Amino acid sequence: MQDLERKILLNPGPGTTSQNTKEALVVNDICPREGEFGAIMNEIVDGLLAIGNGQDDYEACLFAASGTGAVEAILTSALDASKKVLIVTNGAYGIRMRQICESYQLPHETIHEFGDYPDVKAIRQRLQEGDFTHLAVIHHETSTGMMNPLEEFCELCDELDITLIVDAMSSYGAYPMDLKKLNIDYLAASSNKCIHGVAGLSFVIFNKEQIQSLKKSSGSFYFDLYKQWKYLKESNQLRFTPPVQVCYAFKQAIEETLKETTEKRWERYQRNWQILYDGLKELGFEFYLPDEQQSKILIAVKRTGILPKGFDHFHDALYERNITVYPGVIPETDTFRMAVIGDLFEEDLKYVIAEIRSYLKK
Repeated sequence: MQDLERKILLNPGPGTTSQNTKEALVVNDICPREGEFGAIMNEIVDGLLAIGNGQDDYEACLFAASGTGAVEAILTSALDASKKVLIVTNGAYGIRMRQICESYQLPHETIHEFGDYPDVKAIRQRLQEGDFTHLAVIHHETSTGMMNPLEEFCELCDELDITLIVDAMSSYGAYPMDLKKLNIDYLAASSNKCIHGVAGLSFVIFNKEQIQSLKKSSGSFYFDLYKQWKYLKESNQLRFTPPVQVCYAFKQAIEETLKETTEKRWERYQRNWQILYDGLKELGFEFYLPDEQQSKILIAVKRTGILPKGFDHFHDALYERNITVYPGVIPETDTFRMAVIGDLFEEDLKYVIAEIRSYLKK
């Protein structure tokens, strides 16, 4: 396979993929019911658990879906009329959790407004005063670029005996996590974020202690977490047709993640982010979040006054230079977003800043 023109994707996934991951998409045709392909899916599951040191205490389940599918699978499988979740809604994806619960009429309440940094003391008080069994949080909120305090959430839920649901869509695979130490109950992520695969697969990692609860309380059909996990265990297949080529690419991306290690990848992300941050600041851009809340994965950038021709013109000019930037979603705030998710390196981010500098001069 010939090398393709390099595209620098600064959207929060799908990200820029390695040449080897692209090449892994080109495989012989195979029926996904074959044992050979079942072995691939089990290798994917094993690799996902290895990324978070969860081989002993956790299981993983795959879905042919976007990341929202994995979140929906958790909420509809872990909750029922007898269980109530408190959702931290300080960004678009916490709000999406609320919308899923509303759609299925699952008992829930919310805490925090868009852009608030989580107040763990206030969350503790709500959990203690209410009849909550679960807490649902976003780890890295890509609508704002905020890194929510995962470790504090874990400690709080351990102390109060609350089941913790974590959307780690845009952090798992880059931000070092030891699932055994954190004791997360459910974690959702997808193939096309920090593990650097292509879009088409999402996954749920869950503590083995939740298996009996899952067996009793699923309220979904396609996204039945227990049935999906059990079927792969027993038949070496997914219940429904998986995206075959995507699975091969995801396996390659997992191998690359394990080879680099999450610690080294996290260091690379932070270096890339700092180049982006420093360069944008030097060019006169301002940011939505204070520095201490930044994730070092994505930046929400204010654009009022600095892009007189508007975001679309800015986007299109950079797109012609093989750079993709992403619109903002923060209510009543004029922003765009730039992420360092993917197979990106320092020279890529230096090129991005140089091209933005050139654009602004024109």
